[in-house]
Amino acid sequence: MAKLLPLRHKGNDSLFLAVEMSLISTLAGIPLHIHAEGLRGTGKTTVMRCARHRVPRISRIKDCPYHCEPESPHCPLHRDQGTASDGMVEEVPMPFFEIGHGAKLGTILGSIDLEKLTDSRRPQASLMPGTIPMANRGIIFIDEVNRLAETAPEITDVLLSVMGTKPGCVKVEEVGLRPFEIEVSSSVWATSNPDEDPGPLEDIRRQLADRFDLVVPVQRPGDASIVERILARKSEVDSPEEVFLGDAAQKAAKLADVVVPKSIVKYLAHLYIHKNVESLRAVEALELSSRLAALIAGKVEVSLDELALVIPLVLRHRVEPLTLSEILKDLELRRAAGSRPGPEQRETPGLKSGPTTPGAGPDHHPYENPDGHSKVLSPAGLNDGPEGARGEKQRATSLSFQEGEDLKERAKPSLLQRALARYRASLRERFGPGSHSKATSTPSSSLPGSPSRERSHGTDYLSASGVAGAPPISPGEPARRLSSLPWDHLVTPPDWHDGWR
Repeated sequence: MAKLLPLRHKGNDSLFLAVEMSLISTLAGIPLHIHAEGLRGTGKTTVMRCARHRVPRISRIKDCPYHCEPESPHCPLHRDQGTASDGMVEEVPMPFFEIGHGAKLGTILGSIDLEKLTDSRRPQASLMPGTIPMANRGIIFIDEVNRLAETAPEITDVLLSVMGTKPGCVKVEEVGLRPFEIEVSSSVWATSNPDEDPGPLEDIRRQLADRFDLVVPVQRPGDASIVERILARKSEVDSPEEVFLGDAAQKAAKLADVVVPKSIVKYLAHLYIHKNVESLRAVEALELSSRLAALIAGKVEVSLDELALVIPLVLRHRVEPLTLSEILKDLELRRAAGSRPGPEQRETPGLKSGPTTPGAGPDHHPYENPDGHSKVLSPAGLNDGPEGARGEKQRATSLSFQEGEDLKERAKPSLLQRALARYRASLRERFGPGSHSKATSTPSSSLPGSPSRERSHGTDYLSASGVAGAPPISPGEPARRLSSLPWDHLVTPPDWHDGWR
């Protein structure tokens, strides 16, 4: 009987999700590499090893050690035979192999098969496939990968080749045999404790750390009731954890149907550029993992909710913590803007625009509907007006990073406001709090033509009539009709308009 999976709780929920996404993606032919980080005793290794007994089944050419697909065999034994017939196909569990710290290059790549070489009846030099070629279309598990990266750099180099592309490739070179390359489409799972020697993986072999699509933090249970259930669950037979991979095959068949909207694609592109993400693998992993998250959630289209779920896992080891925090805050603002209801916006009373199209009357406006509602989406709510309810999410997700910076700049005080603040501060410093001017030897009220003033404790204040008659601090700017501009023109510079339509 298979060992029970660890209890799923808040501390390891992300790992369960990552394992499910990786198995579905691997079954669909796209490797998804995951790295679980956490303190000792948090159950990260147990979760991954227990998944060995719950992997889905795959079809392969009968008895093929390389698990060749019947439609497209790739190994040296079957690559020249073409598509396998129905009688030569079998179903087996997805391969799951573990690379230990005592592994050698010959055991993970392949070596001469001594049994066949010493056969007294028909001796022949043939290759015994290693762990990595045999794990094709399956899982390669490495416990304490940070220690392996430090103690076995030659194995690390092989892993870099396997994980560098999708699918990967390894080259087998053995004395007495002709060298050959073989394609490997395997997902690599790994665990590590960054608080123990030799330290975090990104400090030991940064190239290998970047190869992992997801880095999942695993934490201890935070609730005493969870610990009680862990201690008492030996008698549990049917638990939610036991069925979380039950429909992996059905989900893998639907992965290609999950759509990433164009607005999300543009968001990922601008995220890569404006946040200085080093590796293109990051945005590729974001696109793939967000599709998988949407698939698991029963959706057919990726939204900002899926991005918010996978961004911490994909970028945790690729950007600085402050940058990741800024990205998550920006994403949260976009999600809120896409779901926040806004008041109806109507035409400003008293403002009329001239005709802008042939046949338009004097009251016609290109951004108004016949019922008087304005099509302009105001900053108060992205779904203001009759068009907002239909396009609110698309408008929210299509904001670029530069547009987000423009919004932040608009929230800052203007140049005039800052100048007035400095002017008032200088007055307070010179004349005291609340003072505009001190009384001089010549009372200001005696000056002919001067505005009336009210005196209080030796301080002169302009009365309401005086304020109305005082000259402006700076010449007024000509009024601009904001209702004649669409919302995206109000928040984006002109050079961004064509790129986001």
